[in-house]
Amino acid sequence: LGIAEAGWQVDIVEKSPTIGGKMAQLDKTFPTLDCSACILTPKMVEAASHENINIYTYSEVAKVSGFVGDFTVDIRKKARSVSIDRCSGCGICTEKCPARKADSEFNEGLAKRGAIYIPFAQAIPNVPVIDREQCLKFLNGKCGICEKICPAGAIEYQQQDEIITTKYGAIVLATGFSPISLENFEELGYASNPDVITSLEFERLTNAAGPTKG
Repeated sequence: LGIAEAGWQVDIVEKSPTIGGKMAQLDKTFPTLDCSACILTPKMVEAASHENINIYTYSEVAKVSGFVGDFTVDIRKKARSVSIDRCSGCGICTEKCPARKADSEFNEGLAKRGAIYIPFAQAIPNVPVIDREQCLKFLNGKCGICEKICPAGAIEYQQQDEIITTKYGAIVLATGFSPISLENFEELGYASNPDVITSLEFERLTNAAGPTKG
């Protein structure tokens, strides 16, 4: 937002289906205990509506060449199987999906999600993505319920990954973080005791929008 406000064009490349990162998973923030979503979601909306910002979600940087002032970047835009332009975000498809066996990444695996899903209610863009490894249509060709009930006709099973090549003067790398796996730390009892949880799991459990409704 700072760069865009200075008048420069900004492309945000985010590998997950929505911007927001780990902060979107938090319930409260230190030290004021303010609602995390209350701080984050207005900035997400502002980024999405800013005339100088273009957001590539469910995308990854595939290749970078060149030098400062003259970078050439290949962005792999993965197939969502849902049209961002036509989808209204009504959520009917996510409610009716019969394949609900996948662990919710947003809820740290503490809840299940459908094969077509929106990570969380305030996601930007508020458009679902189809997990092709879980979707019955891609596994055996026998479902297609979401396509039949979508009032906007936004389901596109035929979508393919797309490579977008663009030139940039500068690149800002925001690495983020991922918690280490605790499966190998048996002295903490995480793998054997369901009452031992991580801090991120705790955040989801205490969140009113989490798997246990807080």
